[in-house]
Order: sequence, then structure tokens, then C-alpha cells
Amino acid sequence: MKRFKPLKLSFFEHTGRILRHWFTPSWRLKNLLSHDQLEAIAQHIEASETQHTAEIAIALETRLPWSYLARQAHSRERAWAAFSKMQVWDTPDNNGVLMYFLLAERRIEIVADRACAQVIDEAQWKAWVHTLHTAMHNNDLVSGIKEVVTELTLVLEKHFPQLETNQENRVSNRPQVF
Repeated sequence: MKRFKPLKLSFFEHTGRILRHWFTPSWRLKNLLSHDQLEAIAQHIEASETQHTAEIAIALETRLPWSYLARQAHSRERAWAAFSKMQVWDTPDNNGVLMYFLLAERRIEIVADRACAQVIDEAQWKAWVHTLHTAMHNNDLVSGIKEVVTELTLVLEKHFPQLETNQENRVSNRPQVF
């Protein structure tokens, strides 16, 4: 597990963060993506994974658990925890990718396993996060996710092509809600 330094927030910033998380209702996730939209994303990821050996996963969370808030943990730490919990790292080629959305802070983190992190440069990851932020701001997260998955697929099939026709799907393609 990666080690992260805690955020250095003042008392007022820390209190504001706690209140923002506390007052972010869990039903906001249902307003963000409907059941049909979640299924459309899952189908798009499933189609993508027929082209390469990588695993693509999506995690959505309304707010951080109290243990993360109390120790001023960064959202990236929670994204890595979701990456581990969902076992996105469990691929033979070490090429899993997780898109993590934290609604209370409007944070988007993309976490990639070692092999993916080596073949895709930091500027590209930042561009994809920007695409997702723009889509979320425009209330069209589904098309933003599909766009990023499509672009990611092009890169992954170049570096990790699918050679077997019956590759095992190790991670659920349906976005996970924490």
C-alpha cells in the first residue's frame, strides 16, 4: 500500500471539510448516474476489455469515511484503497486502471497499476481527469467516462493487446458505489 502524507489543513479548513462530507447526502449518487447509465458504462467497459488485457474499473463515493476525515487523509489515498479493495491490481500484466469519484470534494482520481503507469505519461492522465471534471460539471458524466474509456482503450490495446479470445474478467465492469 502506498503511503500518503496527511493534508495540512487549518482548524477551519478541516472543520469545513468535515461538514462538507457530513452534509453531502448519499442520494446525490443516484442523481449523478441512473441505473441505466451505470449499465451503459459497464457495457462500454466490457467492450473495451475485449481489445486488451487490462482491467478498467470505476468507483463512486459520496463522502469519505470518518477515519479518513479524522486523520486528514487525501482522496488519492482512498482511491488507492478502493483500487486494492476492488482487486483492480490483480491482473497478470499489472495493468489495472481505476477511475475514482468523490462527490463531497468533487475530486476525481485515476489510479493505475505499475505497467500502465509506465506506458502512459502524466500529462495524459491529467487530460483525462480534466475531461471527466468537465463532463461532471456539464452533468454529462456518462459521455465523459465513455470518452476516457475509449481513449484509454486505444492506448491499452497498443501496449497490452488481447491475444486470447476467452480472457477472464477479474473485476466487475459495473461502477462500484462505496
